[in-house]
Amino acid sequence: PQHSLFLTRNQNLVHKVYFIYSINIKHLCLMNYLAKPAPAVEAAIATDAPRCKAIKIEDAQEVEPATADKANIVEPAAIFDIKRDAFVSNEKGKNHSMSAKFLRGKSGADFESVLAVLRGAPKKNFLKKVLPILYDERDFVSFGEVKRYVIVKGDCCFVFTEKDDIQPLYAIPLSDFVAIQEDPKNLDKHSVTISPLSATLSRGSLVTILLKHPDGSQGYQFTFDTSEDRSIAKRFLDIFNSISVLETTMSSVLTGNAANKQY
Repeated sequence: PQHSLFLTRNQNLVHKVYFIYSINIKHLCLMNYLAKPAPAVEAAIATDAPRCKAIKIEDAQEVEPATADKANIVEPAAIFDIKRDAFVSNEKGKNHSMSAKFLRGKSGADFESVLAVLRGAPKKNFLKKVLPILYDERDFVSFGEVKRYVIVKGDCCFVFTEKDDIQPLYAIPLSDFVAIQEDPKNLDKHSVTISPLSATLSRGSLVTILLKHPDGSQGYQFTFDTSEDRSIAKRFLDIFNSISVLETTMSSVLTGNAANKQY
């Protein structure tokens, strides 16, 4: 019995030791997972902000007021642009000349007819210049010699030798001239007397319109045969005057716009 009691006491003591040992082991394991305490640091000290130079705003400098330049006066736009509409390309890339058919286009021509056309004034020989009283005879030419086919498109007059020619001899910018109907009783000294196309016709059937440069010099002479159409010369003159009115109106508008831009 004493031996059994000794064993029982020893077993209890072993259990207590083991229990205490187990607790210490667990405590040590937990300590390994815990964060280390923060190290001690010095107290924070705030420093004064550095001083900056004060911003100085300078006064705005005075400048000269802006002035608008006067707009240049340009020529009014032409109804028919000869440079733009002179030629069209065919499928092979070649150019078709300005035939009468091409000039008519879809809208047609403003005027076309057969008439006598002379460029400039007749040249005077030495005797006519030195002795105008003795040698003041007028120059004569037959209608057939200077007969031309004329088409007016916009402000351009195209002069052909024949109606079916593929291109005109030249083009006349009508807006550069002043048209004057010649008085048959007071002939212009720079004009040429045109003989009728037929011997059966009288000179009274011929009406001449002179295209003068602004300085009064002779530009062109147009002589119309009115035996079959008494109004043909008047129709040409009406078209010419309508072009002049349009050019004057467009010039006035452009001049007015240029003047308004200055203000």
